[in-house]
Amino acid sequence: MRAISVFILFLGISMLTAAVPVKMVAPFQQEIKDGDSIFLGTIGPGQTLEVQINPIVTSGGIYGSGGAYDFANITSRPAGWSNVNSKLYGGDLAPLQVKLTADKDAPAGEYRANITVFDENNGEKLGNVTFTVRINVTWDVMDFNVTPSYVLSGPDQPAQFRITVRNKGSASDTYMVSASGPKRWEFEKQIYVPANSSRTIVYEISAQEEESYNPLISVESSSSANIRAQKNVTLVVQSDLLGDYKSTNNGVLLFPVFEAPIYSLAGLIGAVLTSLGF
Repeated sequence: MRAISVFILFLGISMLTAAVPVKMVAPFQQEIKDGDSIFLGTIGPGQTLEVQINPIVTSGGIYGSGGAYDFANITSRPAGWSNVNSKLYGGDLAPLQVKLTADKDAPAGEYRANITVFDENNGEKLGNVTFTVRINVTWDVMDFNVTPSYVLSGPDQPAQFRITVRNKGSASDTYMVSASGPKRWEFEKQIYVPANSSRTIVYEISAQEEESYNPLISVESSSSANIRAQKNVTLVVQSDLLGDYKSTNNGVLLFPVFEAPIYSLAGLIGAVLTSLGF
C-alpha cells in the first residue's frame, strides 16, 4: 500500500510540474510540447528566421485554467550564428518573439538550435517548454529575371528593365539591385521580398554615347554576399529617327508641356513600328 501511495504521490507531482504545451504562431502555427523537434524551413547564409510563441495557455498552472509564459530564449545555437531573445513580459496579447540569424558563410546543410519558453521561477506552475528547431541552409534561395533583355534607346533617354526577384526561402530579405558600367549606372535600388514570394521593380539605365552596351545587372542579398546572381542585358543607343520614335516608349522624358502631344505621337509611331517588326 505504501508503495502504491508513493507512486500516486509521484504521479501527482509529475502532473503538476509537467510543462504546459505552447502554440507557435510564426513562421507557421503548431502546438509545441516540451522536447519536440520542429523543422522551420530553408534559409540562406546570413538570413534571419523569426519564431513567435503565444504566451497564453488555457490549461495547467496553479488552478488548472492556464496562465501566461514570461519570455523565450534561444538556449543553444550553431557556432557562428547569432540570436535575439524575446522581451520579458511582452504583454498578454504580444507573442514572445525570438530571432535566429545564420552565419553569413554557413555551408549548406541542416542546423539545430534550442528554444526555451519560461515561466519565470515557475510562478504560475506552468513549467518551462524546451524544443529543438531544425533549419536547412542553402545558398540557392534567390533567383531573378530581367525583361526585356534587349532595349533600343536614344542618347540620355532612360531604358527600362523590369526585374523580378524571387525569394525561394523561409526568411524575408532585402535585395540590392545594381548595374555595372558607366558611372551613371552605378546606383543601387532596394527591393524587399517576403519569404516564398516574388517582387518586381523597374530599373532604368541611360547612356550618352551611341553604341551597344552590355550592362551586367546584379542582385545581392543584404544578409550575405553569398546570396547573389548576375545577368547581362543589351542596351543599344542610337539617335536615328526610327530609334528616336521607338525610344520614347522606354522611359519618361523631360520636355516642355507644350511639346507633350508631339512626344505622345512619336511614342505611338514607335509602338506601331515595333509591332510591325522594324
